[in-house]
Amino acid sequence: MRHRMRGRHLSRTAAHRKSLRQNITNSLFVYGRIVTTLEKAKETRSFAEKIITIAKRGLLKKNADRPGYVHCYRQVLAKLRNADVAQKLFGEGQWRETGGGIAQRYINRNGGYTRILKLSGTRLGVLSGNSVGKIPELEYNMEGMDRKLRLLGRRLNDNASRVVFELVEGSSETQPVEEVKPEVTTV
Repeated sequence: MRHRMRGRHLSRTAAHRKSLRQNITNSLFVYGRIVTTLEKAKETRSFAEKIITIAKRGLLKKNADRPGYVHCYRQVLAKLRNADVAQKLFGEGQWRETGGGIAQRYINRNGGYTRILKLSGTRLGVLSGNSVGKIPELEYNMEGMDRKLRLLGRRLNDNASRVVFELVEGSSETQPVEEVKPEVTTV
């Protein structure tokens, strides 16, 4: 029995789970929206939100407490192991001119930085609410190439449900759920 044991195993070793969580979070922060399985998204959600919270805390200390800001920056860097993503979170480097980073968007929001939208109902690949005969396609641009993701799955032998895991817009008010936009990345 797994009494008082949190988290999902995801059929992986501890080191593989840690690197999977880092990779999914890095992709989420780079692209803003990814397609993954429901279990991976639920497992990664708390990790990604804690990273954004650390970055927000660092931004509040940026002018008053410079060593505190550096400490928060190094904490994020140690957890993500990607300097470009850490710069994007804090609005440093090339993101300084574009009006701040990801953490700046959520400075007035108390949690709930990510959202999970289910792509499938009982049949994999068919968007919830669409007819079974209609097979949707998502078109997106990744690294300069136009790609298509045909959302077609099998009813049997495929237990993983597909979801869109995305960052919520930076406003503090609740926003209505919009139609899934086609620029997604598969992880």
